[in-house]
Amino acid sequence: MPELNIADPDGKLYIITDSHLDENIAPASQFVEMLGQLEDPHTVVFLGDLFVIWLAPPKFWTEMHRTVMSGFQDLKDRGCNVVFIAGNRDMLLPRKFNERWQKILPFTHFIYNDWHLKWGQKRFGFIHGDTINYNDHQYLRWKALSRNWAFEAFFRLMPAKLAAWIAESLEAKLADTNKEFKIHFPEKEMKEFADSVLPDVDQYFVGHFHLDKLIEVEGCTSVLRVVPDWLSQRTVLRVSEHGEIEVLRYQNGSLGNLH
Repeated sequence: MPELNIADPDGKLYIITDSHLDENIAPASQFVEMLGQLEDPHTVVFLGDLFVIWLAPPKFWTEMHRTVMSGFQDLKDRGCNVVFIAGNRDMLLPRKFNERWQKILPFTHFIYNDWHLKWGQKRFGFIHGDTINYNDHQYLRWKALSRNWAFEAFFRLMPAKLAAWIAESLEAKLADTNKEFKIHFPEKEMKEFADSVLPDVDQYFVGHFHLDKLIEVEGCTSVLRVVPDWLSQRTVLRVSEHGEIEVLRYQNGSLGNLH
């Protein structure tokens, strides 16, 4: 399993998820402003679903995509680890984060599934979380199709605007299916997942569900944290060098503590 070991952190860890950036509800400009306001960033972990739909090859990028990538690059240039964990709205992603893709994408680490971080005396786990609900069969079929090499090859050959339109249409159609699993939080499936991962970490961070929620397992001191989203809440988690966690919120152009 991919892991990063930071024995003696000399900065802050930031965790962000589900921004679904566009030019209306979640403007990219606000997101980039937030990135620039992160104080003493050592590692930034983004838990997926960066844009409403993101087709990763640069031929599909608009000015909005380039602006956001530049914001992450600025962090990377400051010596910050920038960790990207793929979500369900992130498509045509590199199968391997090789030297070519490392020159294209402004991330130090690119993760498809789960990832671990040793942060001083703490051990954390991270995942986007879209496959935790194993009963959402319609979605799981869509994910298998959208990650299929033939499907991806077909999309890569399309003109950029057509490919983006088709991807957005398919995602919108999927949003109208299996509403039961989108309206009701999958408590049973999440607790089963927590049972499987918590013995190995102090805290496990999950995106995707757009909630701020703690899941505990009987007899275990570790917790699973569902991370609140950027899209509707404009929130960021900040972890100190010693592992204390704060919730920050971006309001009126500035990022500050949530009281």
